[in-house]
Amino acid sequence: MFSLALLLMSLEEVRQRAAVLDAIRDEIQYGIEATIAEDIDRYMEGVPRDLRILEEDGSVTDWDTLKASQLQAWTIITRTNLLEIDVTGLEVGCGGTCATARTDQRWDRQMLGKDGVTEFSIVTTQQHVETWEVRNSRWVQVSIEELGGTTVVDGRPY
Repeated sequence: MFSLALLLMSLEEVRQRAAVLDAIRDEIQYGIEATIAEDIDRYMEGVPRDLRILEEDGSVTDWDTLKASQLQAWTIITRTNLLEIDVTGLEVGCGGTCATARTDQRWDRQMLGKDGVTEFSIVTTQQHVETWEVRNSRWVQVSIEELGGTTVVDGRPY
């Protein structure tokens, strides 16, 4: 009887984890689509006002800074060739209302140089630890820690 209860609990935990993973992947895809479309309202829609991004250099990016930097970046991005963010690990907590996700990002895009004319192929990778919470029935990122990645310009490491 005790073994059956443990098995059923484990199955419920597996179902819950799968549902959380699907919901977070859907939110990530929504953000990718907003980025490709350069739709700032859609991009910021799921970003909570108390978001904190811990950058590799130790600085912290908040909601207003994220919005401003995204708009600035879009002025020099001429085309996104590929943007992928894969969830590589997930821990669910808080009774299923919070989660920690590890993600790998790859962004291949065309960007203008400082002269505003020359175009470069830029590929960046970045690993993250992301904290997610359910707010108003929607999964949102509340913090992101950048763990490091690479930048390649026209096929050469930057």
